[in-house]
Amino acid sequence: MKYLLVLSVLAVGAHGFFTPEQLEIAKKFTADCSQQLGAAELPDNIGERFRDGDLTLTDPKSKCFMRCVFAKAGFLNEEGTIDRDTLVAKLAKGNGAEKAAMFGEKCHMFEGADGCEKAHGLFECYWKNKAEIFGA
Repeated sequence: MKYLLVLSVLAVGAHGFFTPEQLEIAKKFTADCSQQLGAAELPDNIGERFRDGDLTLTDPKSKCFMRCVFAKAGFLNEEGTIDRDTLVAKLAKGNGAEKAAMFGEKCHMFEGADGCEKAHGLFECYWKNKAEIFGA
């Protein structure tokens, strides 16, 4: 499959960032978003590149792919704003409340033209701060 689990991007290096159940749900979100946005129009190997923390994926389609997945996960509300409370609650299941709260506090607010920009900001924030927050 061309697209690997996009949410696994956050799991890599975080040692259990998501529970196995959350990862299975994310696989469905990834497939749904790939179909919704048109797999042929997305960058090659987008899942692998996001998983590896490739911050060069800044094109609009890549950002909107992340928005789609994060929205399905409940991390973004209908307006495309990061829902800090939901983000922290869901991530605490695989990481403990303290680390999830640290991540939520540091990475919950981004300016941007739309939800796609904000989703990409969340992704960037994770990769830029993962060592500090998760020790990885």
